[in-house]
Amino acid sequence: MKYVDMLKSQYEAFPYPTNTSSNGGYRELVNLVKLLRLDCGYHLQGKRILDAGTGTGLRLLELAAAFPDNDYVGIDYSENSIACAERAKQAFPGARVSFRVGDIMSEDPQGEPFDVIMCMGVLHHLQRPAEAIDRLSRILTSRGVLLFYVYGEYGSGERMRRKRLLSHLHGQDQLGHKIESAKRLGFTNFPYGWAIQDPTDVDPMIVDAYVNHYEVLYTLETIEKIVSNSFTACVPYGFTMERNGLLVESRLDARFAMPVARTDPRSKLNSSALEEIYAKLPKRQQLLVLENLYAPAGYTMLAHNGGFLEEISRPERLTSNAWQ
Repeated sequence: MKYVDMLKSQYEAFPYPTNTSSNGGYRELVNLVKLLRLDCGYHLQGKRILDAGTGTGLRLLELAAAFPDNDYVGIDYSENSIACAERAKQAFPGARVSFRVGDIMSEDPQGEPFDVIMCMGVLHHLQRPAEAIDRLSRILTSRGVLLFYVYGEYGSGERMRRKRLLSHLHGQDQLGHKIESAKRLGFTNFPYGWAIQDPTDVDPMIVDAYVNHYEVLYTLETIEKIVSNSFTACVPYGFTMERNGLLVESRLDARFAMPVARTDPRSKLNSSALEEIYAKLPKRQQLLVLENLYAPAGYTMLAHNGGFLEEISRPERLTSNAWQ
């Protein structure tokens, strides 16, 4: 069986989130859009939005409930996941959301292009992620933005240790035994990003975190390789840490009024001599220093081709922290 078929069968058996009667807890996309509004002055209104790899759709439905004046499309290659999404939609009457089975590796544009494409936690499971990004870029408007999330290499050591341990205990195919052993070993204290919203989420989260058939861990430099041919600008927007998320800020003297946790190179360098060296570095090097200081377990990235900056009223932070 090919890896892609194994991965698909995994999500058919363990769709996530499993509780299709949302309790309002699946708000990652809502929080991200709210942050963009507060940070950059981006208003999600009158837009066409695609969630590529939507899973069971609860995050997208929560987003549609919070920002109703948009049209939303969610695709996923798991038929069971989309069936769950359709059931979940019944709890969101009037939501302008459509779901369908689709594979971003073979997706053809349907209808008008999208203003926002979200691809959260998908690209690190693909063998040809650059091709997927290129396909998504073609169905994005000239003033659109791609938001995506991938696992980070530097901060995933403990999770990968647990994953290796389960493989050594049970080999590659004993999925049920791996789930039970993960519970016995206490591997349900998931890192940030796998927060349990419902007891039924535990097994799918164990599978996603510790049993997944294929994943690639990224750094900023390897992210650049899959994005650079499709987008002119790529911004590391957020770092996922073991227990919290941080907005990425590389400047030493940034004015930052929002009460949001962020990276702070000054506090990490802790030396005027090191600050002076850091201040003279090109932006690319500053971001690499920041990446190594914080060792993120995941990256939230923002990619665009310039036109997106015309959609926001405060572009300074994005332009000041763009990968160059």
